[in-house]
Amino acid sequence: MSIMSINIKHTLLVSIRLFFGVWLFLVFEHAVGQDIYRTGSSSPVETEHMSGVLLAGGATDNNDAMRWMLSRANGGDVVVLRASGSDGYNNYLYSSLGVDINSVTSIVIRSAAEAENEEVLRILRNAEVVFIAGGNQWNYVNFWRGTALLELLNDLILEKKITIGGTSAGMAVLGEVVFSAENNTIWSSEALENPYHWRMMLENDFLVVPYMDQTVTDTHYNRQESDGMIRKGRHVGFMSRMVSDWNMHARGIAANEYTAIGVDEEGIARVFGHPAYDDYAYFLQVFGGPPETCEDGEPLHWIRNSEALRVYRIKGDRQGSAWFDLNDWMNGEGGNWEYWYVDKGELSFKSIEGPAPWVRISVRDEDTGEHLVGALVQIEGNGEAILPTYGSASFSVNTPEHMTVRVTAEGYFPLEKIFSAPDENIHIQLTLRKDDTSVISAGPEVSILKIYPNPTRDHLVINTPACESVKLRILNVSGIVLDYKTTGMPEGGKYMWPLKNLVPGQYLLEASGSFGRLVKSFVIIP
Repeated sequence: MSIMSINIKHTLLVSIRLFFGVWLFLVFEHAVGQDIYRTGSSSPVETEHMSGVLLAGGATDNNDAMRWMLSRANGGDVVVLRASGSDGYNNYLYSSLGVDINSVTSIVIRSAAEAENEEVLRILRNAEVVFIAGGNQWNYVNFWRGTALLELLNDLILEKKITIGGTSAGMAVLGEVVFSAENNTIWSSEALENPYHWRMMLENDFLVVPYMDQTVTDTHYNRQESDGMIRKGRHVGFMSRMVSDWNMHARGIAANEYTAIGVDEEGIARVFGHPAYDDYAYFLQVFGGPPETCEDGEPLHWIRNSEALRVYRIKGDRQGSAWFDLNDWMNGEGGNWEYWYVDKGELSFKSIEGPAPWVRISVRDEDTGEHLVGALVQIEGNGEAILPTYGSASFSVNTPEHMTVRVTAEGYFPLEKIFSAPDENIHIQLTLRKDDTSVISAGPEVSILKIYPNPTRDHLVINTPACESVKLRILNVSGIVLDYKTTGMPEGGKYMWPLKNLVPGQYLLEASGSFGRLVKSFVIIP
């Protein structure tokens, strides 16, 4: 076993004038910057390693989870990336856990320039497992963004299929969306009172990790902050921004301190923890729809019939026996479901007692496979939803035997199917066939909704079938209502709607009346 330290040095030449005009030249070498520490063999090996993800909630490392991570190297080489400290992980990973590996190399990166170091890239390229230490995640985002190191890491994850792991700040950077902490941390009270608080800094272009798409992580989940709250509230705040800013089907993964989650190559997430303590992991997802209010300076309001988020909570054990499936985010074992929602800045929870089957409906174009944004999905007796950009909606199922699903979308034949009421969570994927003559109608007869100009700049002219009272709503592609009007529509009548308060982008117009419910998309251009 050997330990190597490589220092990047600056050389300083100092001249001192002595008596009688004699000059003495002294050279000082001051070691600064990057350190590389190796324990084990200096010659890398190639092994039949396995891909995976380790998400550790911070505080003391969970030995069982770390053994799980090391075993995936299959005797290969492990690299620890950090922005401070030294070789604290080397002996722990190399010799204390009882898993044979070829080497552990810790690399301290304190600047973007050091993330371009060829020696760093060479060592990293040979890794079968990469583990990102704790600290301040802003150092990772700030130092790695746009560098050869970040590009290589993504290649290793996607092409070489290494296992990538992290604890605390290291876990924080493993989701598609990252709370960067650029302006320091944020408390739950601040995030819930204003989801656009100046410390709510989110990134969505960093690492690309399997099964972490549209997902934001959070750590130290049970740690009480100075506002007297734990971190659940701020995590929900992150997700509200993902929906509102990026039209994501937002998901969240969180771990209490001393808790870790191992995601294998099949997307099964297992939770490790001490059975005598509150070592929990949480898997959050949007369920009831987008936030009712997510605006700068306003408290977050995200109720959706007290079912805004559906959360699966798992208590860890030493074997990681309880699990959750990240392929469909619907099935798991050993945990329990609950609802989370926010009423004007106040986070609340609702337990789900007994079996809680629910159904997710996805709708795509039969030919292209693209999500049908704006399609109207109705489950008789269980509600309805206009599909947002991610192309699916979820429903709690209350019908005892059968459920009737109806889907309508502009330019497609309507679809109606009857399914047996599920006794477990299911995902139903439907396709619609194009019909150039078809229009959306939730009523018994086909009706026509006309809008023009489309694209438009400042107004929209709307013509519906004749109706004494027509309810008109403008929604964004996430299904959030932005404006609404009620008007009468005589035969051949038209309604002109000014659009001065809407920014350029894609929108949906919904018209409801005795003729049924009609939806058309339109675009506002600069």
